[in-house]
Amino acid sequence: MRYRESKVTLKYMTEINFLFYKSVSQLVMPLGLTFLGLILSLVFFYFEKKEPAVFFFLFSLSWLWLWSTPVWSDFIRGRLESKYNYRKAEEFPVADAIVVLGGGVRGFAGKELPLIDLNRAADRELFAAQLFHAGKSRIIILSGGADPFIKSGASTLGMKTFLINLGVPAAAITIGANSRNTVENVEEVIQMVKPVKGKTILLVTSAMHMNRAYWLFSRSDFTIIPAPADFEVVKSPFSIYRLLPDAEALENSSRAAREIIGLWSYHLGFL
Repeated sequence: MRYRESKVTLKYMTEINFLFYKSVSQLVMPLGLTFLGLILSLVFFYFEKKEPAVFFFLFSLSWLWLWSTPVWSDFIRGRLESKYNYRKAEEFPVADAIVVLGGGVRGFAGKELPLIDLNRAADRELFAAQLFHAGKSRIIILSGGADPFIKSGASTLGMKTFLINLGVPAAAITIGANSRNTVENVEEVIQMVKPVKGKTILLVTSAMHMNRAYWLFSRSDFTIIPAPADFEVVKSPFSIYRLLPDAEALENSSRAAREIIGLWSYHLGFL
């Protein structure tokens, strides 16, 4: 009875930590800090505190402008991607398994209407298929894709369908769809890959996400070989337009900020 109660308590605390992390991370994201600054500006303006009101108003505009510029977006994403260089699939060693983290498929209609809604991270599945066809492993493990709150979803089924379309046999693919973030990816893979525990895995995820993923997986009993895909930043000639706000640049910068916040959260023990 005490063991069951301790498991329930641990699960409850995990859910609290997850919700706390999601709430705080949204608050300190570029848009979150912008809105927080505007709210503080309005509060100080209401209490006729002109100087702090102007400060927070200008801070909000400057902060939003910075994260909305293509120059900053490329810089911050490039910094995250630069740790792991691109390598062709043929250049990797043979491993016991290829682990692909969810994120390449946004939606899956199911068997009746087998349509797959791919997103920018679909390069993960494409590179995993290349590794498989290059003979780097006979096993591909898909982890992730659960709904952030109810821990259910079918995106890994979409990932599997995509891999089959790329020529990977269905029998070579194992899926797990109960993880909501990278921490739970590790836990899920450990449960799924017990036969090769302590062996080598090729970890496939987006280059921008690899720092966070590798740090967590390296704490497990696996020997990790980073196999980054989905490199986004390419050198572009300078233009004055790259200093102007852009909605796509803001989205890309926000994803980079999420990676940085996630790394800090892990190091500080929030997750």
